[in-house]
Amino acid sequence: MENKIIDFLLKSNKTISFAESCTGGALSKRIVLIPGASKIFQGSIVSYSINSKINILNIKNEDIQKYSVVSEKVAKEMAVNAMRIFNSDYSISTTGNAGPSVSDNLSNIGDCFISVASKEISVCKRMNLDCSRESFISKITEESLNFFINTIIKN
Repeated sequence: MENKIIDFLLKSNKTISFAESCTGGALSKRIVLIPGASKIFQGSIVSYSINSKINILNIKNEDIQKYSVVSEKVAKEMAVNAMRIFNSDYSISTTGNAGPSVSDNLSNIGDCFISVASKEISVCKRMNLDCSRESFISKITEESLNFFINTIIKN
């Protein structure tokens, strides 16, 4: 999957960035393990805390309070803002609750949102997983790459 994404970006002369919360850098790791990634990967922000989402990714505190830090609204803002910060053509964001507790009463353990953004679109996918933290991170990372392929590359 990573090779397919990197090949697509190289051929189209495009770049990508990430805003990771629940995946904690796992998405970035998958990309940078591939030779040639430095030509297309602009960078990543691992924004695990609410504070970092507000202060680094410029997510509005009002949106977090109204929708939850684990929501479609916040996931889309994370992707769009990372794309702007890194001046990339595409971005992927992840935000979710791996458990064992949640930070608000608006989302549940196992909830996750993945967003893919470009200058033309911002789309989001919701998932709910019942698994260990390690499996949660692995599955969300895998699904993020698949979601990008199915949304942007489409073949």
